[in-house]
Amino acid sequence: MALSALSLPLVVYLPSYYSGSLHLDLGVVGAVFMIVRIIDITFDPLIGGSMDRTRTRMGRYRPWLAAGAPMIMVGMLMLFTASPGVGPIYLMGWLIVAYGGWSILGLAQLALAANASPDYQERSRIYAWWQFAFMLGMVATMLIPKLLALAGRPGQASAMSMMAWFVFVVTPLMTGFTLLMVRERGEAGASHGGGIGVYLRLARRADVRIVLLGELLLGLAAGTTTTLAIFFFALGKGIAPADVGLILIGQFAVALLVTPMWTRLAGRLGKHRALALAAVGSGFVQIPLYLMPGGNLLIAIAIFSLVGLFYGAIAMLPRAMIADCADANRLDTGHDSTGLLFALLIGIWKIGQALSVGLLFSILEWIDFNPALDAKNTVEALERLQLLYCFVPLSLSLVAALNLLYYPLTGARHAVIRAALAVRD
Repeated sequence: MALSALSLPLVVYLPSYYSGSLHLDLGVVGAVFMIVRIIDITFDPLIGGSMDRTRTRMGRYRPWLAAGAPMIMVGMLMLFTASPGVGPIYLMGWLIVAYGGWSILGLAQLALAANASPDYQERSRIYAWWQFAFMLGMVATMLIPKLLALAGRPGQASAMSMMAWFVFVVTPLMTGFTLLMVRERGEAGASHGGGIGVYLRLARRADVRIVLLGELLLGLAAGTTTTLAIFFFALGKGIAPADVGLILIGQFAVALLVTPMWTRLAGRLGKHRALALAAVGSGFVQIPLYLMPGGNLLIAIAIFSLVGLFYGAIAMLPRAMIADCADANRLDTGHDSTGLLFALLIGIWKIGQALSVGLLFSILEWIDFNPALDAKNTVEALERLQLLYCFVPLSLSLVAALNLLYYPLTGARHAVIRAALAVRD
């Protein structure tokens, strides 16, 4: 919940807040986000390797949960309560703190989830519940702007401040709950360092490489829609900015309902085929978004809710797949590299997010798009915005689906791997 309450507003609301309400240059904001994401990506393998080498009485991953929480709390508060007059250095510095905390907390939680069970299907269920909690945090955060507007406190600044305090309160509560309730299984197999050579060797594995490419393409697609969401709906489709959160909540509400279906489908078809199917669906659902009429909130909620049919699968299945890859790698090498593999996965997603923000903000500036929520853009600029929002994700999702069909680690193959590990261990 804490991770989701930080991650979506950071991409959906923060860029438009700094470029619109705080009057930073649009291209500068995009460049800052891209630079910080790249810095953050280099941080992930260091943390992942350190986690794999950690040996404490608390376990391997749980100490890192406790370390990441304060960084998220302080970073979110400083970013979302900023006042006019702050510059790009301020934005960059606190983005580094917030993303660093997100990396530590996120990697530790995902690795701990992989450690909880070695079973192919059980891992899908674990990450389905992880996704359920993630979406619950998103729904709570997206409701904040509308609730404040109903309470007579409209405006972007009030919403941003309340989101920050929500994360500040939820993070220690949920992290503390996890530390108290979750224990770690002991895994046989030595851990080795997290140097660049190990990182590249893991990335060259066929199973890992296919998951990573799929995650990159789907990350670019998701980054496109999240980066442009506030502009697309508020300026392109005439929806009140405070109501954009309601549109996103419709997506998450549907995703909460159908995520268990994807768990069962992954057991029948295999995780990679289920993920490919979700990628195709998420791509084609962009077409009705492009065609929908403007100014009607209920129609916007109904159509965008279709995205939720596929959201859960795209978020949870790559994580379950990379956990299976960790077993295959441990059988082949004798080393446990779970933390590093999740660092690779999260790093690739961040590359997609970074590229989407940096490239799209530059393109918006090139087409003379004004990001201020009260701006009067030309018809041509708004049309190009909608084309970017809908058809870039469609193309990326179709390529991702084709790539995933070549994934070699099926349920039957994973059962053989776990049996071999049980004998060796």
